[in-house]
Amino acid sequence: MKTFVIGVMALLLAACAQTTLPTSNNVTDWQVFGKQSALDGLRELSEERIAKLDDVNHATPELIMAYQAGYQQGKQEYCEQSTYVLGVIGRPYFGICDDVDPFFQHDYDAGRMSSAGTPI
Repeated sequence: MKTFVIGVMALLLAACAQTTLPTSNNVTDWQVFGKQSALDGLRELSEERIAKLDDVNHATPELIMAYQAGYQQGKQEYCEQSTYVLGVIGRPYFGICDDVDPFFQHDYDAGRMSSAGTPI
């Protein structure tokens, strides 16, 4: 279990370290970025984190709101998928649906521990 926790933490740190913000001032680009981040199961970036990652000062309040709106759309879609199957296929889960479904993590873990995804 300790190895599993360490592995998940390493994946989370790697995902956060590699986040690249859109370089445009286009609201649609920021909305798509937010939606795709959620569909990838990543946690939502805070305004403070966006400010730290924004090395070209593109992140206006309007663009941050577009990111947040896109993220919420993607999160809704991500959290509607089969949690069990997500675990069976081995996709990482970083806890973004815990506030939507208190059993999401439990069902995901059940899928991870299942033998459904292994060949006989």
